[in-house]
Amino acid sequence: MPRFSANLGFLWTDRPLAEAIYAAAQAGFSAVECHFPYAQPLAEVQNALRETGLPMLGLNTIKGDRGGLAAQPDQIPAARASIAEAIAYGSAIGAKNIHVMAGIAEGNAAHATFLDNLRFASDH
Repeated sequence: MPRFSANLGFLWTDRPLAEAIYAAAQAGFSAVECHFPYAQPLAEVQNALRETGLPMLGLNTIKGDRGGLAAQPDQIPAARASIAEAIAYGSAIGAKNIHVMAGIAEGNAAHATFLDNLRFASDH
């Protein structure tokens, strides 16, 4: 039987993240994922995940104003701070994956910056 994850970046967006987690459990989903949970009170999200038993499959790093920071040569400190933030928040809620948002970028410098930031993420 297939198992489905509720992407809470698209479902129940009218509710705080913790309430959306409860809604996903009531709807029968077996896991959740989200985009940008950082403004949500960590304890509330932890409690909702614990009480529902739903695993958090993943979250994203913040996207800044160009769809992501990790491939922006002029945003390396901000990109690394967003990676560290995602690792800390994700670890606290048991997230299995982090989507490092590259953003809209082109060229060799963007490619090299993205790879360097992915190495940074992998090292942490």
